[in-house]
Amino acid sequence: MNQPEPNTPVAMLWDFFGPNGLHTAEHHRIHLDEFATAKELTPLALEVLQMPDKTSVSMVLPWSAVQELRPILKPHRGQIWSQSLGEKQ
Repeated sequence: MNQPEPNTPVAMLWDFFGPNGLHTAEHHRIHLDEFATAKELTPLALEVLQMPDKTSVSMVLPWSAVQELRPILKPHRGQIWSQSLGEKQ
C-alpha cells in the first residue's frame, strides 16, 4: 500500500462499545482536545461519532503529523479523511 502524501488528511479513530461507550468517547475527546492545545495542533476535525454498534472519537490531522503522533496516542484505527468520515477513501 502506498503512503499518503504528507498533507493528506487522516483520521485517527478510537472506538468505544457498550452502554458507557458514548460517555467514555466524550471524555476521551476532551483529553484529545487538551493534547492538541498543549501541542499547538489544529485538527481539521475532532468529534464524537455515534453508530449503532459503537461510538468513535475522530481526530483528523495531516498524514505527516499522524505518523509522529500515532505511537504516542495509539489510535485503534485510521483512515483517509474527506469532510465526512462516512466517505472513506
